[in-house]
Amino acid sequence: MSTIIDLSRLPEPDAIDKLDFETILAARMSDLEKRAEQAGYEYDTGGLETDPLKIDQEAHAFREMLMRARVNDGLRSTLPAFAKNADLDHAVSKVGVERIILFDDHGKVTFREEDGALLRRYLATFSAPAAGSEDGYLAAALKAWPQAHDIRVINGGAGKVLVYLLGADGAVAPLDAVFAVAKALDAKHIRPLTDDVTVSAATIDRYSLTGKLIVPRGPDPAQVVAAAVKRVKEFGIARYHIGAEIPRDALLSAAYVPNVIRIEGVTFSDVPARASVAPYLTGINLTFGVEA
Repeated sequence: MSTIIDLSRLPEPDAIDKLDFETILAARMSDLEKRAEQAGYEYDTGGLETDPLKIDQEAHAFREMLMRARVNDGLRSTLPAFAKNADLDHAVSKVGVERIILFDDHGKVTFREEDGALLRRYLATFSAPAAGSEDGYLAAALKAWPQAHDIRVINGGAGKVLVYLLGADGAVAPLDAVFAVAKALDAKHIRPLTDDVTVSAATIDRYSLTGKLIVPRGPDPAQVVAAAVKRVKEFGIARYHIGAEIPRDALLSAAYVPNVIRIEGVTFSDVPARASVAPYLTGINLTFGVEA
């Protein structure tokens, strides 16, 4: 079983400061009042928005918040789960992982590995030295075909290892990618002699959603439909992975944005999880009707 954890479930560390301008300002005003009292005079005009001292504290509170935010960004930059772009490059370089960038014959960049793929390859690298491990196969496959949207490694039992490849945006993994990954996984330091590794393109199960949103009188139905389409698209993108399932209730739940009373005319059925299949949302046809 893969040792890769789902970093999206990790909360931000306690070292990341929770920023709130009003809280910072209140603390500064309280400190100002105490200092004024210690100096022997009563400060009682802090409730006035035109008070010069209040205006000064507001300016400094904003600057303080910016400084704290910069410290937060500095902390995030050192953590692979939260680092982005060049910060992530530096974070993963500690274990010898580099972002994959491909160039054409003229030196123009044709492919740049995305942060998500780089992070996943970095996590898989920790088990990569163990020949025959799921993460070891995954790390080698990701390096051989960095353009992959998803790669799944399955223990088929009796020494059989099944590797499925998925292209981005509903594209079937091309044969040259299958061959490249198969060659990479056949290396002696990756595949033990007892393993029989088969690399294939994942099957894509294309589905769509059609329905009629019933909305109350008042809200702009077009805006409600647009919001529902956006949420459904986001759901479909999040579920576009090998072995994912699309429960009917979950898909419809995404369409239940504010002001949707009910959804009629839906013929969609559950898309079950299958080890070598990725569900891909191809179309959203949502209309509307106004509740009488």
